[in-house]
Amino acid sequence: MTNAADFHDETGLLTELQAGNQAAFQALYEKYHHALYRKTFQLLQSGSETEDVIQEAFITLWEKRHEIDTARPLGPWLFTVTFNRAVNHLKKQLREKSKAAELLAVADNDYLEVERQWQLLETAVSQLSPQKRRVFQLCKMEGRTYEEASQLMGISRYTVKEYLGEVMHILREYARKHVSYDTTLVILLGLSLL
Repeated sequence: MTNAADFHDETGLLTELQAGNQAAFQALYEKYHHALYRKTFQLLQSGSETEDVIQEAFITLWEKRHEIDTARPLGPWLFTVTFNRAVNHLKKQLREKSKAAELLAVADNDYLEVERQWQLLETAVSQLSPQKRRVFQLCKMEGRTYEEASQLMGISRYTVKEYLGEVMHILREYARKHVSYDTTLVILLGLSLL
């Protein structure tokens, strides 16, 4: 049976901890929490992350309670475990930031590539005659049918189809002349320029 004097003596607390006494565990937690928090916060600069690391350290203490040397002070062991967990936490954050930065760089490159392709397409389209540009706008950009385009433009359905065929040939040739041409935008627009 545990008496109150045992809880003031760390050796007694550790002996009780090894026996699975939760009150001894709580007493050790209260004894070391403030100092661990202060030191860990200096590393992590985040209250919630500091608490998480300390909780993990105390979970480790509970799980390894049978391995603890009751004749030695617990403080150095706890500080080492907490420090190692804090360092691992920082390494994980750095890896995640690095990975996020890589993904952001890829996304930026993809965006720039699509932007470049849009400019390429706009340049090619701007060189079309007004009628052919309108056919392209209606059929490819707005997704209208030949019939709808012919009614809007006041020309025959056959003329719309013929203009669109010519436009696609012109755009295909323009795209092939540019070394930097890529199929991404073509696929996005469904232009079938290849």
